[in-house]
Amino acid sequence: MHIVSKIVTLFVLLGLVLICLATGYVAQREYHLALEKLVSEVAARVLDRPELQLYIYRQDKSGLQHTLGSILKSNTVSVASAYSNLGKTLASRDHVGATTSHLPPLKSLRTNLSVTETGLIALDRAQKQYEPGFWSSLVASDPAIYLTMPVFSKVNPASKGLEFEEFAETAIQSDGNNSLAVIGYLQLSIDRNLLLRDIRPAVGRVFLGSLILLLLFATALYWITRHMLSPLKELSQLARQIAAGEGNSEEGGNPGDDFQDIANAMHGVLKGSTSHKHEIELETKLLMMKADERASQLSLREQELSQATEEINVTREQLHRLANYDRLTSLPNRQLFTEQLELLLRVCARSAKPLALLFINLKNFHRINESLGRSAGDMLLQEVGKRLVGCLRNSDVLTHYVTSEEGLNVSRLGGDEFAVVLSQLDSIDSAGLVAQRVFDRLVEPMTVQGHELVVNPSIGIAVAPRNGMDAEDLLRASCTAMHHAKLTSSNAVLFYTDDMQDTGQDDLKMESELRKALERNELCLHYQPQVDTTDGSIIGAEALLRWEHAEFGLVSPARFIGLAEKMGIIWELGDWVLVEACRQMREFKEQGLDLPRIAINISPQQFKPTFVARLKEVLQLADLAPSMLELGLSEAILMDNDSNVLKFLQELKETGVYLSLENFGTNHAPITYLSRHPLDEIKIDRSFVLDCDKRKDAAKLVKAIIAMARSLNLRTVAEGVETEGEYRFLAENGISIMRGYLFSKPVPAAALQQLLVVPWHFMSQIQRMALVAELNSPSTA
Repeated sequence: MHIVSKIVTLFVLLGLVLICLATGYVAQREYHLALEKLVSEVAARVLDRPELQLYIYRQDKSGLQHTLGSILKSNTVSVASAYSNLGKTLASRDHVGATTSHLPPLKSLRTNLSVTETGLIALDRAQKQYEPGFWSSLVASDPAIYLTMPVFSKVNPASKGLEFEEFAETAIQSDGNNSLAVIGYLQLSIDRNLLLRDIRPAVGRVFLGSLILLLLFATALYWITRHMLSPLKELSQLARQIAAGEGNSEEGGNPGDDFQDIANAMHGVLKGSTSHKHEIELETKLLMMKADERASQLSLREQELSQATEEINVTREQLHRLANYDRLTSLPNRQLFTEQLELLLRVCARSAKPLALLFINLKNFHRINESLGRSAGDMLLQEVGKRLVGCLRNSDVLTHYVTSEEGLNVSRLGGDEFAVVLSQLDSIDSAGLVAQRVFDRLVEPMTVQGHELVVNPSIGIAVAPRNGMDAEDLLRASCTAMHHAKLTSSNAVLFYTDDMQDTGQDDLKMESELRKALERNELCLHYQPQVDTTDGSIIGAEALLRWEHAEFGLVSPARFIGLAEKMGIIWELGDWVLVEACRQMREFKEQGLDLPRIAINISPQQFKPTFVARLKEVLQLADLAPSMLELGLSEAILMDNDSNVLKFLQELKETGVYLSLENFGTNHAPITYLSRHPLDEIKIDRSFVLDCDKRKDAAKLVKAIIAMARSLNLRTVAEGVETEGEYRFLAENGISIMRGYLFSKPVPAAALQQLLVVPWHFMSQIQRMALVAELNSPSTA
């Protein structure tokens, strides 16, 4: 194709594109103008006919049929209907004059319109509304556009007995202060095909006019371009002749001709380029020979440099790992983890999605180092690191990580402390789910040097931006939450709250005050009865330590027992509880009150050889039989495989005291230890008893614990019983000893004394609950 043809073809194509755009614009404009004109005409006809208001007011179907016929004068309107102001159909008519019901319900068309608003709506196949634009009309499945228009009146439509004169007078009044009321509605069906047919002439004129202009301009461009490029065509022919070895021009080779001069010049250039080409080829061969020689030398040097670079990279990687990774677990250390956390916090600020930091500590880890050696402790820390990384891989559905480098979201901060960062969280609750998953994975038993060990983690959670947008702030907050989780026995996973910071400051003051509590005689015991539900008698009481402080008020043991263990004064507190409980037991005995047994809890720090001797001494001074004292042990004590612990428990058992296992099942420990230790009783924790009559999972666990206790000849006590439903479930499944708020809250000694005065104190309550259960049973109904 010649260049002239290419230019003209390109011009025509561009012109056709512009014509299509212009035609589309004109068609869209004419379409919308036709719609606006139609709406204006219908509105004008409605205003010109005040009798329409009267017919709608009277709901005159024949009058409305006649009036609707005048509105159907427009060719594009196929159906018209009149409605009352409440949406009731009054009359409908099409072009033929017959009544029709093809229009959709008025209510569905005016869903998104106000009472006084005129609507122009189209419906798709799913009966969903959309704007009836020009382009949508070309592909619409329904050819109809629905116009809904309110009919206004200055007459109050609620009035009765109105005549035509009243509507006519108000219609011709020009007073703009009168208010308008909607007396009814008109609904028209506009045929889009007819509307498109009406705008077709105007669009056709634009298209044909543009096409004619394009042809004229294309013809003119062809002749102008051909005239301008004809010398170039002749010059091209001359170049082809020179390439073929012909030296004459088309004019016969006149020496003075311009083309001959050009031909001679081109001949000279061709000869010069040929000789220059030969020189370049020779020089290229010489350069290639030199290049091959240099390439072999460079290849050798490149191999040497590659080897040196590889050695440098290996050394650099080693230095990087030594500086940024923990040698024992191969996890990022505090420095690298802090840098990564700062980057993630900046991403968190941009994405406006929360970030969570989990601070994990292993309770009593030092005991593993002391009993099995540091090598066993190191192996346990390595296993914990592997479980953390593996657990988080499985939780990717809850969190998304900005970096793809494996393991940067988990760090060992030092000792038995680990940290996990969760970025791009969908919600803050997701952090709690991941933390619980981490907890459940870590408490699974692990075998180290032939020993089955169970760690007890405490997890504190801090969330950005709620708890800070700085790495140090988040680490501090999560560490504070971890310490609170460590001090509480009910929850090993805690979110940081602002009051924890205040609590930390209060703890410092509380430590100082706790050292003086014994001297100031601020400690006291409250007692919660253990009830035998078979006869309603009190068979024992749990002695619970309380601290009555002048400033702090009545302090819960959950606040200060952990502090006492941390301060190393739990021995003094435990000894005071032992002495006071035995003294109170002796006082009840002297008063002739029957309390078979009193229970106290002992701390793991009281497990010393001197404790047994002290226990015998206190019992002898109080003149009490050892069987009247119950010692509550924690699972943490019994899980220790140390032979000294087993020996200590055997000595306690030989004294004759009653040994009970507290909060059974809360530490996720293996149950094999139950058969190794001389226990008399296990107490089911409140977390299992809660709603055991309603929750199937809790019910199954309670039944399993009862069955296991029976097989081991252990008495079972249910703690924290608060509802009659829980009581009935436990009683039906064979538990007769219960303690909880359903019977009595922890009370001072004087209140317990009043309960002991009446034998079988709780029998009436038990009988009442049995009667209520019988009345509510289906068989009774």
